[in-house]
Amino acid sequence: MNSYKKLFLPLILVFGFAGCADNKNEMVQPEKENVVEDSTEIAQTDRFFNEFLSCTTGSDYSEENLKTMITEFNALALSDQIAWIGGYAPVEGKNQNANWWWEIQWTSQQAAEAGWAEWRSDEAGQAWSEKFTGVLDCDDSEIFAYTTQFPAPDTIALEDWDSFAAGEIACTFNEGKSKADLDANVAEFAQWLETNGTGTRFAYGIYMPVGDDPSDFYWFNWHPDFEAMAAGNANWESTGTELAAKLADTATCAEPNIYSGAEYYAVEGS
Repeated sequence: MNSYKKLFLPLILVFGFAGCADNKNEMVQPEKENVVEDSTEIAQTDRFFNEFLSCTTGSDYSEENLKTMITEFNALALSDQIAWIGGYAPVEGKNQNANWWWEIQWTSQQAAEAGWAEWRSDEAGQAWSEKFTGVLDCDDSEIFAYTTQFPAPDTIALEDWDSFAAGEIACTFNEGKSKADLDANVAEFAQWLETNGTGTRFAYGIYMPVGDDPSDFYWFNWHPDFEAMAAGNANWESTGTELAAKLADTATCAEPNIYSGAEYYAVEGS
């Protein structure tokens, strides 16, 4: 397995949450961990290991060819330790990255290492990769890795991942702050969503880099579409002021990179 290198995303902004929640965590069930305990309950979250590959579109790219590529990908013998795979295309003018991203969600880092070894020795998989290089070429020589959690209330969690609008926010802990402070913020955010959300399904995730990275963590938001994203952001600005101040006390964050995305693979029964 290649050594994990930092995901270089030169971001510049502030927390711009919207109305978000989770649901990638329902695809495969790894063990749960307690995150933070308050006076009434313990907030729990699933833990995964997610990887990103940088991709570029080729001369053969079209929506139809990409659809064919993904259909044939799903016919391959994929690792049963993959929970979810999705793609992200940068929105022009709202993203500092020109490249696409291919995200793989594994049950664990060990599963990822074994899965990559299987993939690189699989003739059908390598033939598929070569066949569609002109459509979407993803670089697996540099893999960007994160431990992840998706602490969303089930009542809000995004259910349909066929297509989505995503925001990625890079953050650095303020002096004296740590993951424990973030966990407390996340638990409070989940409660805020239950009482102040827009009612639209939505997901969010916390990505902690494995290895060196310019940021301490990344906060991802996923919405059904860009209209829902705009409504969620407006709702956060009008009703989330108090919690936003607590988050700003914990970390300094960059402006979101915005993507249009789609689900490429999900484990059966999810």
